[in-house]
Amino acid sequence: MKAKNYIILAMLALLLGTSGADAQQKHTKFFQDAGEFFKANVIGGKVRYRKVKNDPRQLNLLLQYLDNQGTLDVKGNEEKALLINAYNLFVIKGIVNNYPVESPLKVAGFFDRKDFRVGGKNISLNGLEKEVLIKQTQDARLHFVLVCAAIGCPKIATFAYVPEKLEEQLNARTRLAMNDPYFTRVEKTAERVELSQIFEWYKKDFTVGGQTLLQFVNRYREEQIPGHYKIAYYTYDWTVNEEADSQGAVEPKKLKKENSNLLQFTPSQLFAKGQYEINFFNNLYSQTAVRNAQGDRVSSGIRTSILTSSLQYTVGVSENRRVNLGADLVIGGGSVGGSDESSHFQFLGGNTSARDLALAAIGPRVKFQPFRRWAFFSIQSTFLIPLADDLEGQNEREVFVALNRYTFRNQFLADFKLTEKFRLFYEFAANYLIRRNKEEVFFQPNFIDLPSTLFVNYFPSEKWNLFVMGQYAPRLGRTALSDDPTSQFGLLQWLTQLGAGLKYQVTDKVGFELSYGNFVASQGIQGIEAGAGQVVNFAVRFISL
Repeated sequence: MKAKNYIILAMLALLLGTSGADAQQKHTKFFQDAGEFFKANVIGGKVRYRKVKNDPRQLNLLLQYLDNQGTLDVKGNEEKALLINAYNLFVIKGIVNNYPVESPLKVAGFFDRKDFRVGGKNISLNGLEKEVLIKQTQDARLHFVLVCAAIGCPKIATFAYVPEKLEEQLNARTRLAMNDPYFTRVEKTAERVELSQIFEWYKKDFTVGGQTLLQFVNRYREEQIPGHYKIAYYTYDWTVNEEADSQGAVEPKKLKKENSNLLQFTPSQLFAKGQYEINFFNNLYSQTAVRNAQGDRVSSGIRTSILTSSLQYTVGVSENRRVNLGADLVIGGGSVGGSDESSHFQFLGGNTSARDLALAAIGPRVKFQPFRRWAFFSIQSTFLIPLADDLEGQNEREVFVALNRYTFRNQFLADFKLTEKFRLFYEFAANYLIRRNKEEVFFQPNFIDLPSTLFVNYFPSEKWNLFVMGQYAPRLGRTALSDDPTSQFGLLQWLTQLGAGLKYQVTDKVGFELSYGNFVASQGIQGIEAGAGQVVNFAVRFISL
């Protein structure tokens, strides 16, 4: 009986021992393969991106493993080491996907876009670093092993981080950075030290428990920095950390962008500091009918057209890529004449009874990303000031060329990645239009437009974007054509537009857009008719690299 019990106990011990060994060895193959990858593709703290781009099989296998077997729950050194390696692999993947590129900041949403997967869950680089690793471990040493693809980052290791050596590896890499005269710049004669902006951006991570920045630095330095030394922060070098002497790597100044701006600069994205865009957008609206208060289509027997051409300049002004400034110049044109059967493009040279063109408005614009975690959400505000007189054609001008109003336009922009080829773009706008002259009461004194637009985008290649769109645009204001304060505030009209279009990237800097829309349904109120026309848009876009 006792022998039988010993056998059972021995079997249980064997099973438990095997189970524990399996748990410890769960990611062993991944750590081995990751180590081989880093050893083969990292030289002197820089990465052989071109080599990886030419043969990404090993990288893709590692990323596939992280998607299938990874976890975002940091229970111990095994998960911690796994995710450190994951971060560095994801960064390399991000550069390879956009290679050649001068800097990770040149890639829209590089750190905030949820392009990577761990354990079946989408995550961004910032999410993995801040919301998972730093938040769950409170380990400031991570800032010296998570490498962001820039020269200003600590050097990337030629090995994989492994659970059994993780403490030793973290301490060694932190000591390496703290004793590197390029990374930690001590000026003895000036009695000051210049630190990486990492210490400025993540100061709270280094001062946990009331310690100072210098106390953290000195913990890992061979030569101590006196506590009275002043601290300054040198400018972070965001140049990509490419190993320039291997595998035909391209020097940053000679980089030629291969990837399309269509995928990089979607509507919600902002430009890096110094990067700029010039966009010439043309909107030609034309109608031969309107819709009344019952929503019935009523033929006008004549074609009316309005051309709005906007020249827009936008430039990035912030280091963190969260603020852009710009200006808009608007040219308005209008024509009346021709029959119901005349061309939509009658304005451009057809037989019209009246045609006019004017410099309509000018105004400043700001675009910003209010929440760092929401990389694909931004807000854009524009204030347009009318320039020419009688833009709505009530006095001497024979035709309507543009709204004779101050326009405060606010656009809320969001992008959603569905698959590699499909994306949704959504825009909600709140536009307040203020009458310029009280004696003019064309349409309404003041009103608010609230258009909501959804775009479904298909990218058959990096250079082509095909899309369909739908828009619902209500207009709110006083329901009486007067300044009577007792008049009711409510819905003046609404319009529904459906359309389709395409975008094509002609060169690495220049692209164009062509689209068509039809106001398939609309309704006005008594005295105010709603449009029942069609619109053709054409735009040319230039983006500096």
